[in-house]
Amino acid sequence: MSILQILSCIGLIILLLNTGLYFIGFTRNGKAYKSFFFYLLFILLLQIIMQAHALLNKNNHYLSTYYLFFNFIFLSIFFYYLFYNIRAKVSSVIKYSGLAILSGLCVQYILNPQLYYNFNSVGFLITYSLLIVYSVIYLLELVSKKMTFTYIIVGMLVYFISSSLIFATATSIVSFDNEVNMLIWKINAVLFILYQLLILLEWIQAFYKKAPVREQ
Repeated sequence: MSILQILSCIGLIILLLNTGLYFIGFTRNGKAYKSFFFYLLFILLLQIIMQAHALLNKNNHYLSTYYLFFNFIFLSIFFYYLFYNIRAKVSSVIKYSGLAILSGLCVQYILNPQLYYNFNSVGFLITYSLLIVYSVIYLLELVSKKMTFTYIIVGMLVYFISSSLIFATATSIVSFDNEVNMLIWKINAVLFILYQLLILLEWIQAFYKKAPVREQ
């Protein structure tokens, strides 16, 4: 088993653990919590399908289309509820900008159906950039307020910045030397593990044997 496969398995195991832990508090917590749980569940199912494709030596590029759409949808809903009681205007911006981006992506795929089988570099760059902006705005709110999901947002910011560079240049990465190519994906796998560990830390700090968080 290669180092990349080992890292992928470690990331998958921690993701599985996180999904189970966040399910425990599903009924007791607010809509932001619930939407983040569905995000974890989606990522877990997608990772399992991707691992199955890899074991069968099947092309899994088409799965990036589902990741592009549903990753953006679940996290936009998550941020919408995070800001709902903090900054109503930001929440509204997230709502309408999300609908606009999704409409634009649908038009893009209608005009170019072959994108379904390839990495949509433009789509990833736009959606990741928006999620990064939402993360930064939320962290700025922490300066004056004490809020939950801090570790999650920090992990999201670090992982999405690195991943946006990878996905946005996916076509260029293919042309790199194989050793460089593998190094890039190993770094991404390590950052994914770090992201999942911060999600786990958030659960331990904010939700383990504690009262439900306020509705977000």
